[in-house]
Amino acid sequence: MSKLLKGAMVVLMIAGVTGCVNTSDIKTKTVKSVKVDMEGYKTYQIVEGSGIVDDTKRSDNMDINAEMRQMMNTELAKKGKMKVTENPDFYVAYAAGSDMEAVKVKLDADGKETVEARPEAAILLVLIDAQTGAIIAISEAEGEAKNLSPEDTKKRLSYAINKMFEGL
Repeated sequence: MSKLLKGAMVVLMIAGVTGCVNTSDIKTKTVKSVKVDMEGYKTYQIVEGSGIVDDTKRSDNMDINAEMRQMMNTELAKKGKMKVTENPDFYVAYAAGSDMEAVKVKLDADGKETVEARPEAAILLVLIDAQTGAIIAISEAEGEAKNLSPEDTKKRLSYAINKMFEGL
């Protein structure tokens, strides 16, 4: 198979996984302790109280917090980590929120300012060693908060959470 055909197949597969939802505005950053080998951590527990800071109900009744927890559990399971209810190797703490009143100032070619609504959302994820309390890794994601269908919201969340767990 030619390199061009292989490359085209990879692009199509990536597009199929992310669907047709635009994720280009989602930015992630992850910092991991250089002294920590994640292979040594096998079990985890999500910290009670982690979740969405302002749990405003959506008109479609989608439970974003439950969706996020499930996505995190899935990503950790892919990495061979097992969820437990006591004596974990590490804790997962996260906070998420959105600012639906956020605005962005733009300058046009003449230097004239225009203000447009630009709702934003962010997720902060912290992995903590259960024995020492030391931070193992911190990851953040931020992007536009769009009024999307539940399916498209799930795709954007899945993309962000997947990116946050890359390299851990």
